This record gives sequence, C-alpha cells and structure tokens, in this order.
Amino acid sequence: MNVLDPAEARQFIESSTFLWHQRFELAPGVFTPGANDIEWLLSRSPLPESMEGLSVLDIGTTNGAMIFECERRGADRLVAVDILDSAHFGFAALAQLLGSKVEFVQASVYEIADVLGETFDYVIFWGVLYHLRHPLLGLDSVRRVSRGRVLLETAVCDSAYPSAGPLAQFHRLDDLGADPSNWWSPTIETLEAWVGSAGFTVQRTIPVPNEVAPTRALLELEVTPGKAEYLRISYEQPLLLRRVELS
Repeated sequence: MNVLDPAEARQFIESSTFLWHQRFELAPGVFTPGANDIEWLLSRSPLPESMEGLSVLDIGTTNGAMIFECERRGADRLVAVDILDSAHFGFAALAQLLGSKVEFVQASVYEIADVLGETFDYVIFWGVLYHLRHPLLGLDSVRRVSRGRVLLETAVCDSAYPSAGPLAQFHRLDDLGADPSNWWSPTIETLEAWVGSAGFTVQRTIPVPNEVAPTRALLELEVTPGKAEYLRISYEQPLLLRRVELS
C-alpha cells in the first residue's frame, strides 16, 4: 500500500468530484473533508495496532477509510461492501491511488452472507444500522459473516428519551439528522438487547458524547458460540433474502 506524498494527496482531494463522507488522514498531515471523523472513532476503537493475518469486512465502507486503515495495519484478507457502487464515494479512485488490494463488493447488508460466502475475524459496522428499515434482520446478516469481533457504531435515542429503558424510535421521514434514509434509533439498552438476541456478546459500550445524553454509541461485540439466542428460544427460522431488481 502506497504512502502518499502530502502534495499528491492535496491535489487528489482538490480535483475530486465524488462525495467525501469520511474525514481521515490520506497522507501525513493531509485530511479529507468529510464530516464523519474516522480519526476520532479510531481513538475510541479497540482495533488492534497489528492486524497481521486477520481478515476484515467493512460494511458501509463509503470512502473506505476504515478498510484502508486495516490494510495499513497489516490485515491479510480485506473486503469493503457498500450498497452504492465504487465510484459514488470515490472508493475505486482511492484504492488505485493508494495501491490497495482491498476487494470491493456492491451489495446490501441483508445479502452479504450469500454474496460473500465467508466469515471474517473483524467486521466493521459503523454508521449503517440506523439506515436499515429492518435492523434485526441486518444484525442477523452480520452474525452470519462474523467469526470473531464486530465493531458497531450507530445512532441512539437516549438523549431524547432519558431513562426510557427498552425503546426504539422510528423515523418515518427526515427527523433524524434531516436524512430520509435514517429509520431507527434505539436506546442503548434496546441496542444491547438486539445484538444479544442476534448472537453477540457485548464486550464494551461507549456512549457518545457521554453517558448522560448519548446520541450515538460504539459497541465492541464478540460472536456468542453456538446458535444465535433467538434461534435457541423461538420457533422462528433465519430469514434469507435474494436480490430482486426493481424497475
């Protein structure tokens, strides 16, 4: 993977025409203009300094900041997934610029297990869950591609409903972040219950900006051995989706 000259990185950023969603260090001292601060998230993330020999899946990769960082840390098998194509957020151009070996796959989170057909040591699942109309189905899908750790980051509604307990707010239009693609914000208690039901054990929860009025949360999860909890206690069977082209 290439280490860019700062002047080359600045020129690339200035000439780019795609959407910058993530802010990250593209070259020493040169940061991209996105609003989502990856460096801040990394400072609170349990991502290992050395990832040699590990496989990583980045779901909702957008500009690819996280998967490129895992590549810098020595990860061996790297796959980036986004529902939009590799040009929309400039992933293809960035991968070429960096000399990256990351594989890009365009797919929905609901279908990734069938599309990829493999499991990963680390799954990055940042900024995606609240975009899903079916969050539990999404978590079930993430469980099917995980064999180790999952790093999850999402919007929560504790600041709006303090001490509400197990509650999730549905956002029908654009009342969450003025974005009509945002659908759900659970309380942290609900979020932890969701991931537990889907077959994960919570290792750590970090409320953001603080424990008093969090609007987001970072969770470090580990795959719970055996069947997912909901499969052990319920007659419900896994729901699998197939891709359908809509006209």
